[in-house]
Amino acid sequence: MKHIDSLPTLGVGASLSLSSDPDPVKLVQTEGGPAFVEYAGLVDVEQVIDEVERVRETGAPVLFHPSYINFCGTFTNETSWLEATARHIETVESAWFAQDVAYCFWREGHSYSTQLGYFIPPVFNEASLEKAIERVKEVQSIVPVTVAIEPPPLSFFAGSMPLFDFFGQLANEADCAILLDMGHLVSYEMASGNKIKDELDYLPEQRVIEVHIAGGKIKKTETDSIYVDAHECEIIQPTWNMFDEMLPKLPNVKAVCYECENVKEIRVMDTLRRIRRQVKNLSTSQNLIQQIDVM
Repeated sequence: MKHIDSLPTLGVGASLSLSSDPDPVKLVQTEGGPAFVEYAGLVDVEQVIDEVERVRETGAPVLFHPSYINFCGTFTNETSWLEATARHIETVESAWFAQDVAYCFWREGHSYSTQLGYFIPPVFNEASLEKAIERVKEVQSIVPVTVAIEPPPLSFFAGSMPLFDFFGQLANEADCAILLDMGHLVSYEMASGNKIKDELDYLPEQRVIEVHIAGGKIKKTETDSIYVDAHECEIIQPTWNMFDEMLPKLPNVKAVCYECENVKEIRVMDTLRRIRRQVKNLSTSQNLIQQIDVM
């Protein structure tokens, strides 16, 4: 846990695509804007470095949060792919490296999650857990910073293990950190019928270093409803409720991130203000609260 405890506290930031609206540099330079910028990007840092440097020149740190590594399953990540990831992380000085635990490619080799169209979650059972531990350790052997695992968005749930049981064991066995997305937790409740509040004893809360909150929508099917991760949409009330419920239970959070691709700047700023208010009122992470007060 020492590697987790020594991580910097970044505050409240924004996650977006560097090449689309809103402009991350303009957001950072606006009073009350994000304290850091998290971005998805290609594995080759040279393909994105000009855009990343625009942000870093403002003094704001960046976090690299891609979607091209298998953190679960039998399909291994090529060493060259992980080495390129390590170079990317070192070049941009990302404090940690987080990604959803889901299939990003479905064959030997490597690819981005767009190959599958969407994240495909693991089956939540002991056999799948064993492979996920292998994949996370595989990444840790090459990536030079703390790795954080994220429960993915779920349109279906398969398996016998509660979500936090699976991720709690995975984090403890691999000695890694955890990122929790509030909308993804809502999607789990809807897909499984389980309640997050009933699983909190499984969660190693000190390992949770980052929280995401983002827009989404409820899609009704013929038999049920599912949560759709849609960052351009408004944050729905169940996601805000989950945020309020989880904040007091996470004493080691170092970053809260609003995912806001293709969201108008005025809504981004309004949402960041609301997030900061909720953090100050509800968070038990004193370092996080103090970092916000400094701004």
